[in-house]
Amino acid sequence: MVNYNFLHPFSMMPKYSSDMDNSLKDSIQKSFIHINRGKDSWVYDDQEKPYLYLTTAVPTVGISNDEIVNKVSEQLKTLSFFSTCEQSHHLVQPLAERLCEKAGDNFNLVSFSNDGSGAVETAMRLTRQFFKQQGLKKWKFISFEGSYHGTTFGSGSVTNLGIKEQFGNALEGCITSPSPNLYRPKLNDTAEQNINYCLEALEIRILDNDPDEVAAVLLEPVQGVNGIIPFTREFIQGVRRITQKYNILLIMDEVTTGVGRVGTFTASQYYNVAPDLLALSKGLTGGYFPMGATLISKEISQVLFGSGGIFLHGSTQSGHPVGCAAALAVLDYMEKNNLVENARKKGTLLLESLKRDITDHPNVGDVRGKGLMIAIEFTDNKALKTPVSYEWGHQFNKQLQQQGILGNFFNSTLLMYPPLIINDEECQFILKGVQAALENME
Repeated sequence: MVNYNFLHPFSMMPKYSSDMDNSLKDSIQKSFIHINRGKDSWVYDDQEKPYLYLTTAVPTVGISNDEIVNKVSEQLKTLSFFSTCEQSHHLVQPLAERLCEKAGDNFNLVSFSNDGSGAVETAMRLTRQFFKQQGLKKWKFISFEGSYHGTTFGSGSVTNLGIKEQFGNALEGCITSPSPNLYRPKLNDTAEQNINYCLEALEIRILDNDPDEVAAVLLEPVQGVNGIIPFTREFIQGVRRITQKYNILLIMDEVTTGVGRVGTFTASQYYNVAPDLLALSKGLTGGYFPMGATLISKEISQVLFGSGGIFLHGSTQSGHPVGCAAALAVLDYMEKNNLVENARKKGTLLLESLKRDITDHPNVGDVRGKGLMIAIEFTDNKALKTPVSYEWGHQFNKQLQQQGILGNFFNSTLLMYPPLIINDEECQFILKGVQAALENME
């Protein structure tokens, strides 16, 4: 008996058979692309076919970057592990200090976790402790339609993509508020009216759920999993004003948008908003080691730890020395090669070129993005904005792979996250590949 033993995350698994033979196992394996190696912006499958890797926002500085690999390798040889529970090592403070400097002068503490879900979970727990320590009964969280905040129990409970429903009752006190997807607006009116509607709805949610019990609003400045939907500066600043009005914290989930992805170090800086807590992960270590970070504002730090104190949360591997080495190496490389500016320039080039070249295609409904987060939403009727079929999307994704591009096709939308090192030739490769894939669908 031969079994296929790996459960792929967020993937449709082929039918499982307890008496699986070798031919069925091979068939299952062939249903997924198998990558053997990678270098810079490219990965290579088991037949040595190259693909431009755009599937996820993780590879900030590309894959198998020699500078990063060497520094990580040196750290593994020097200190492969050390706990930061009532102990420390020589890299954790420099990394925390560096992040506070780069993310904005309103932050002065950092809590490290093992991934983005952990960074959001930490922010939620810090929020609860912040108010509890002041004798306030604020415990509820508000997040927006289409938000994705993670896979842990708390972060999953404020995710609004139909995922938490798979697991039964979620964390109590998690409230959903409308979000302004301007391609699919709530009202048949102007963008300004739709933004105002969503801001008014947020305030209504707060009032209906007792402002004295609402602790925080969680916000992705650019919704990632939901289809790379950038929110406007007016909406995000409006959310900030409302949270301040009712003594509610703003948790900015920048697990995807942070560390240069949108053309500034954080999207919060682009939108000119100072959140109370900020979550980072994907680009922080560029995929060279699992790590998340929660940045904490000076005000919260003062309340929680101004006279000393303890945060009963974290993990044995929080602030792992290899993760710290990877993150510091990534930040050094980004600064040396001006990658934040490259993300801004190449993102603008890609977005403008795609809008120019493919908007007239009968199946292209919307082209949008921010920095090196690019989305193309497909429809089978432009006027009605009806989604393409699953079969159409599956076939288009296959056509894109034949062109040597690995994107992320989800809910009728192609999501692309080029590495921050992407160059002009690779941008042209994306443009030509998308056009060719669309032409082959006709």
